[in-house]
Amino acid sequence: MDANPDRTMSPVSKRLRESASFVLHPTAPFHFDGTVCKPSHFPSPLEVWEPGRYWHALRLKDALYGVRLSDLGTASKPAVGVTIFSDQKIASAESELIREELEWRFDLNVDLREFLRAGQNDPRFRKAFRSLRGMRASCPYSLYELAIICVLLQNATVRRTVQMTGALLDAFGTELRFDSKRVFAMWRPADLDNVSEAELRALKIGYRARMLKRLSQDFARGAVDEFRLRTLDLDSAKKELMKLYGVGPETARILMYSACHQSHPLLHIAPWQQKIYSRLFYDKPLVPARRILRDLNNRFGDRASLAVDYAWEDLFWRHRRNPIDWLQKEIRL
Repeated sequence: MDANPDRTMSPVSKRLRESASFVLHPTAPFHFDGTVCKPSHFPSPLEVWEPGRYWHALRLKDALYGVRLSDLGTASKPAVGVTIFSDQKIASAESELIREELEWRFDLNVDLREFLRAGQNDPRFRKAFRSLRGMRASCPYSLYELAIICVLLQNATVRRTVQMTGALLDAFGTELRFDSKRVFAMWRPADLDNVSEAELRALKIGYRARMLKRLSQDFARGAVDEFRLRTLDLDSAKKELMKLYGVGPETARILMYSACHQSHPLLHIAPWQQKIYSRLFYDKPLVPARRILRDLNNRFGDRASLAVDYAWEDLFWRHRRNPIDWLQKEIRL
């Protein structure tokens, strides 16, 4: 069956106006830019960052908002200004739900003091911990949105993921225009109910078409409750997530860490990660993955994943300022 010739490839567009504002007070220390901007992530129209400010889309209970976060404080006395943009007036109860969700997604209430002390005592991490002191394991996306991103990252170069994301957003996303910015919001799971696998394949996403279709069906029927997941222990959350179509142990780990803020030791290192970790932590071409796992878990325990994030993001911040040849070859963007 051919793709539906009547389906538009131009996204729905909405203009939003400023509707509410408030201030959040993260725990100290806090690094605003390191928390909202992750240079290691693939570039996408889902967000816009400038030093000290960040824009993205937020979907809650089928309502769609534009969000601007602004750095109003310091590392030791942090404050984040939040401005919400909508196409309708926002009630106080609605504003409170947005506040709570932003606090969760950007992990603003976590206590990192002991973790940061451990990093300062390790010469492999000292520079990264100083430059990004107070960075959080944040995730601006919902569980469903992050799961879709995981699918698009599977077995693909960064360039390929960027292409697939753009094609899907053009077909099914919503363009939000607010605060002189333009960001995209992902579709809802149920929005793909009447989209055939052939239509998805026509967007040149390959085998991922079936995964996106089945995964969206799982979320649309409530196979997993994102808010309940946040309250579960590590093993219980993993079992719940692996009920989802196409979610194996590694994808479940990513979802637990990023969307559920489940701290845990490192469990797996992919071959491409192994090459970067070897250079980053040992200044060698290739160190056995088993040794890397043992060293990092012994040093940081349940916070090992976050420790790697600090070193990882610091590397990509440096690469953004002054391109690193060997890293560029690995990224292939």
